[in-house]
Amino acid sequence: MAYKILGITPGTDLTDIKKKYRQLMHRVHPDTEAFSTRAYDFTAQEINEAYDFLRKNRTDSFLGQVTKNTTPGRKQHGKTVYHQSYREENTTTGSTAKQMKWNAPLNENAYTTRTVYHYAEDADGEIIGSFPAASGKYLWILEEDFPLFLKSMFECSKRLLDHVDAQIRRENVCPKQLKFQAELSYLLAQQFIDATSTLKRLLTPEVLPDADIYSIASMLELAADAPVLRSGMTLYPSCIRDHRLFLTTKSGKNAGYVSFRDDRLYYIIIPLFEQKRAQVKIEISATQDRKRNLPAGTYKNLDFLIKIPHDNAGTFPENINLQIEGLLAEYAKN
Repeated sequence: MAYKILGITPGTDLTDIKKKYRQLMHRVHPDTEAFSTRAYDFTAQEINEAYDFLRKNRTDSFLGQVTKNTTPGRKQHGKTVYHQSYREENTTTGSTAKQMKWNAPLNENAYTTRTVYHYAEDADGEIIGSFPAASGKYLWILEEDFPLFLKSMFECSKRLLDHVDAQIRRENVCPKQLKFQAELSYLLAQQFIDATSTLKRLLTPEVLPDADIYSIASMLELAADAPVLRSGMTLYPSCIRDHRLFLTTKSGKNAGYVSFRDDRLYYIIIPLFEQKRAQVKIEISATQDRKRNLPAGTYKNLDFLIKIPHDNAGTFPENINLQIEGLLAEYAKN
């Protein structure tokens, strides 16, 4: 199938495979001068995956394992996995319509659908852009690049805000549009991320009879008037403001807010606290980065333990849709 997608025959050498790949990617990629509006049987994603497959597996004996109607897929445990359901053809009114499907769970109760994007690469592995791979109420999984997931969320929020503008016939751009778009993207992300199952893929928890406990790589961004903080000192959550978790000392002095080393955790950990689905224990770590131990340092490493009860796992807050509708109604008034 990979040979068919690229329009070459078995035995074609790598140089010619690269040449054909470049030609096809220029043909189907709208950002290039060679872009052609003439229909091509395969998408940019299929071309990219076919090339990647042939580049990494060029022996005929292995290529012969590809069966009809399969598309090269993601890698697991050192081997290529094929998804029979990845491409689906539906015949309607005598014509064949191609529908791309993404191998991820769905949240049928999500407020809207979203687009799943993938990067397109040239023959040297350089990224030349991104393209839509599927559309639906698909949850984010680790195989989807997170910056592209955020792109999907901002696109969704912009689409919803544009719809409001059209309904109320707004003539000028709302001066607070970007603020509403950011807040709306944050709410939408909560509908497309299963926090507890995603954490289990990112980290290995300590499993208790009634809960899972995770150790999160995090730091404290010190407040300007933060007191002296020593190793082993316990800090306490004081509030969540602008989706940041602020901490205080035992005496109530403001210490600063939590910063995560993995940016994806902002969209997983903070919502768990906002939804009151987790408990936390936080201490100043005994191990500190040298530069951050200097008087001018602005961070402290934390020992951050989060406890998630099993009865809070695998759920999506029902009030997110109401929050989205409320935000859109507020946007219409601005």
